[in-house]
Amino acid sequence: MKKAATARKAAAAGKPAAAKPRLSKVGYVILYVKDVRESIPFYRDVLGIPVRHADGGWAELETAGTTLALHGCGEGPPPLPETAPGVVFTVDDIRASHAALAAAGARPGRLHRVCAYDGKVGLSTDFKDPDGNPLSVYGMVPEGEWKE
Repeated sequence: MKKAATARKAAAAGKPAAAKPRLSKVGYVILYVKDVRESIPFYRDVLGIPVRHADGGWAELETAGTTLALHGCGEGPPPLPETAPGVVFTVDDIRASHAALAAAGARPGRLHRVCAYDGKVGLSTDFKDPDGNPLSVYGMVPEGEWKE
């Protein structure tokens, strides 16, 4: 009711009513790295993410809907707080992905439970890129297949 009254007042005063932004898709996630050229092999070869574009201090990696960008910042990114946001990749087979990450040298942590719903358990593993950016891989397994 209050929104409608505000919109009517704005219209009566000849002003357009303020519209809420319609944010629906995350287009880019930007990670700051010391050297883009040195960081690309980790994302391309270890994580298997295709490079769409790389030019000097900027690279764009294609992650099925959202572009993961690497932005060079010279001396390296500042240390991140423990509560810094991280990038979470979703996968169909979390166990196979965990094993593949370990074999490729990504040094993932142990699989741990992060949620449960609809008869499934969400599992995640955390690791860092060479610049210390927090990354995770997440996937669901049937509830009966997970023992803590």
